[in-house]
Amino acid sequence: MFTRLSATMIHFLPALPIDHCPINVNHRAIMRILPFILLALLFTACMNAPEIERDNLRRGARDAEPEQHEAKRAELRTVLGGGADSPRDADPHLRATAAQGLGMLGYADDYEALLDALLGPLADENMLVRMECAIALGKLAYSGRTDERRLEVILQLRRRVAFERDDNGRLFETEFLVRSAMLNSLIAIGGRDSAAAIHDIASRIHSDLESTEAVFTSASDRGLLDRCFQGLAALTGVPLREAADNRFASDDLTDHIDWWASRISEMPE
Repeated sequence: MFTRLSATMIHFLPALPIDHCPINVNHRAIMRILPFILLALLFTACMNAPEIERDNLRRGARDAEPEQHEAKRAELRTVLGGGADSPRDADPHLRATAAQGLGMLGYADDYEALLDALLGPLADENMLVRMECAIALGKLAYSGRTDERRLEVILQLRRRVAFERDDNGRLFETEFLVRSAMLNSLIAIGGRDSAAAIHDIASRIHSDLESTEAVFTSASDRGLLDRCFQGLAALTGVPLREAADNRFASDDLTDHIDWWASRISEMPE
């Protein structure tokens, strides 16, 4: 096949007289290397195809008109977790893009699909997909503080970041980037109940770090603890300088965590 393609392309090479051609064209040499050039082009096209598909999926969510949202959401949910008659997409990057799209569209009714892929019984095994689901949950447009969908998301994120564990005490979610994304979504959702959830997470992480029995801790847990304190400052409106002064006023970090409980109690419902 490549020989026929090569011969066809050679046919279209300019037939210039040698004395007028700036380069001495060796047709036999070109025919020998042309199949390899074609293979390289074909390979590049195959490699770019998934990226193009992801870009199209992302653009479709971003540019969808309001009347197209319902159909687009259904498409994204199918890519992410499958549907009644079709499995989820095999490409984890496409599934992650679908989660991004659901967050971009911002419909709170899609929280179940995102939670299922993040932490359900058949949670996605790919870290990037779970991270994007966690981020998307913080972008949904909940109707208010008492929205049951919002309350369920806060409850599930709180549990998953620090409390849900196997029989050996190991967290079900161990990836720092996923836990950090869940924590950031709690901050994005906001409100006193989110602040209380973050406080509970901080208390549990600190307890694990101080425990001589907790064997499944890592340096990244300290980073999550610091992020908890930053989030509490953002939600309560406490100046960072005031929070820092209190943190380093005592060697016992438990005192600082208790201090945050007082600040949260001053927040409006």
